This record gives sequence, structure tokens and C-alpha cells, in this order.
Amino acid sequence: MKLKIDGEALLRDLDELAQIGANPDGGVNRVAFSEADREGRAWVNQRLRELGLELEIDPAGNSIGRYPGREVLPPIALGSHTDTVPNGGRFDGALGVLGALACARALRQSRVRLRHPLEVINFQSEEAVVSGTLGSRAMAGLLLPATLDQRADDGRIVAEHMRAAGIDPEGLLQAARPPGSLAAYLELHVEQGGRLASGRIPIGVVEGIVGIRRYRAHFQGFANHAGTTPMEQRDDALVKAAPYVLAVRDVADSHGIVGTVGTLTVFPGASNVIPGAVTLSVELRGMDEVVLDAAQQELVELAATGGGELAPLTRKAAVPSDQRLVELLAAACEGEGLAVLRMSSGAGHDAMSMAALAPEAMLFAPSLGGISHSPDEYTSPEQCVLAVEALLAALLRVDEAFDRGAA
Repeated sequence: MKLKIDGEALLRDLDELAQIGANPDGGVNRVAFSEADREGRAWVNQRLRELGLELEIDPAGNSIGRYPGREVLPPIALGSHTDTVPNGGRFDGALGVLGALACARALRQSRVRLRHPLEVINFQSEEAVVSGTLGSRAMAGLLLPATLDQRADDGRIVAEHMRAAGIDPEGLLQAARPPGSLAAYLELHVEQGGRLASGRIPIGVVEGIVGIRRYRAHFQGFANHAGTTPMEQRDDALVKAAPYVLAVRDVADSHGIVGTVGTLTVFPGASNVIPGAVTLSVELRGMDEVVLDAAQQELVELAATGGGELAPLTRKAAVPSDQRLVELLAAACEGEGLAVLRMSSGAGHDAMSMAALAPEAMLFAPSLGGISHSPDEYTSPEQCVLAVEALLAALLRVDEAFDRGAA
């Protein structure tokens, strides 16, 4: 018997969840720990209970719905998140959670049990508005205690947000699960880019999540009167910094990665004063650490040549997907008659945390125009159903292929 997704139920779930935190312009506000976020999570929890899944809320606030398997094996987990950025879209994160729910519904309604137990996970606080991938990092044992004292975008510390939502921040570290406690983790997400949509490709298999490096570049000049200082006597920090903005773009392009200058601060910042100092942010993203090293070294040298310096701030290593899972997911999609694009993810996801617990891989559904984190984010109903059917097909293949969490 071939299992089928109940497409109407999936689309109804997407519509109902999108009403929680809805804005008049079509956007969604379910910022982590907010009232709307808590309401959305409660709505998902109720759907899990209605399916007869055993529901657990772990100490980090992650919701975990469990459907038993036929054998004593570690669970296969499917999941994502339902929190959003301010005025975000209705598909980012939500499609992964509700797609996982739809897979559990297909099994339950057909009275089919996998060899492995199945877990449907709605992670807490994936978006970086409060603290990015908070719930999945806690589950994977990657969360540092200092995270609780960090400040969210609104200036409040993370621990305050948690207490207001009824979560004990002191118990957050108790959410950690041991490596090997899951057989595999699969996540469906909308592509936060336009490669699938522009290529009219229905599904992406994610081969890895890019490494992210952030830096601060500083250019020192000398502040002086803008009207009385001749051009040949100026030491203008902004004039030094301006070519470097273009250099970041050119270096990234030449190495086949992406590079961004996202902020630029001019001191003292007055229209009648020659800039005396300029500080700007630089970000590099790519899958290959060797390539990132080379681009970084080139930017260090270019900063020095231009009279400035580049200092590292943060560094997240690239997370390759489990190769066996990648092959299984690709085969499952092709078995459903779907053309597949193997690709990397330029954005972070809960899957990169879960790689510390278990083999992980992701599927991407097209997002019209590559738009995400926006009220204009859109994945058609047909594409949503196709993507979840691919997720179910992948789940069935992984269930047959994986034993006792070994990849």
C-alpha cells in the first residue's frame, strides 16, 4: 500500500497557523516567546494530541510528538520551527513542522508503523530575533550558559524572554540529548533563495549548510573641517573604506562564495566634518573552509593595503549533510518523479544543530522569486503538497535503510 499525504489537511493547517499572529498586509508576527508564538505552538501541540501522538515539552520548550515504531530502534525525527521574524512569511519553518505533522497523519490514518519510532519536533526560537536555533542547540547539547545573558533584538536578555513565556532558563541545559539518541533528522524548509523557482525545479536536496564568518573592518583617518581643509591635505577614512566595500564583493565573487558589508559607521558622522574613522561589518558564507580561508586572507591583506585592518568576530563552520541521507533523499524524490537540484543552504537551520546528535539532511521547496522573511514569501499549494510527499517518501526510505542510528 502506497502512503499518501492528505493534501487538503496540510493546506488547511498552513492556512490556520498563518492566522495566528497575522498582519493586515499578509505577514506573520510570531516572534519567539511572544504571545502569538505561544499560541501558535499550542495550536501545533493540539494537532499532535489529536493524532494520538505522545506529546513532550522538553526543558527548552521544544514540542516533541512521538509515534511508536515496530522495533526497538532510535527515532527518526522530522521538524522545523513555527516562530517567525517580525512581519515574516507563512511558510518559513511552518512548512517543515506541518509537513512533519502530515507525515505522521499519513502513517496514523493508514495504521502503519515504521520500523523506527517517529518524532515530530517544533523547535523553540529558531529565528535570531531572540536567540537563533536556541531550542535545537539546547537539544543537541551545544548551548552555552552565557547564551541566557545575551540580549535579544529588543534589548531584553534571553532569560527574561523565557521566564515571560513560562520556561525556566535554568533548566535549559537539561534539554540536551546524547549523540546517537536519534537515528536520523530530516527537515523540510522553503528555499530562502531563488534557484529552484527560477529553474522550475520542484525540490532541492541540501548537501550542506554554509559556514559563516563575520568580521569588523576599521579604517582610521583624521577628522577635520570639511570646508576649510584642502582636498590634498585630507585623511578621509570613508575614502579609504569605500574601495573596500567593493573589494568584499569582488573577492567573494572570485572565490565563488558570498560576501556582504551590512553595516557602516562613520565617525563623527556630521555633514561638515571629514570622516575620522569608519567601521564596517563584513560577512562571508561558503561551504568550503579552505576557500573561506583564502578569501579571508585576501581581505586581511586588502584592508592593510588600504590603510585599515580586518578583525574576526564570529565563525561557524560549514555543516555537510550526511552523504548517505543525501543519496536516500535524492532517490526518494526521483522515485516520486521529481527533478532534483543538489544544493547548499546559504541560511542557517535547526538541522545544523541536530548534526551533533544524528545524521541529518534537508529538502527545499521552491519559494517564488526567492523571497523569504517577508509577507511576500510564497510557495504554491501544489508545491507544498509535492514537497511533503517527497518528505514522506524520504522518511520511508530512511526507515528501511537505517539501523540503530548507524549511517
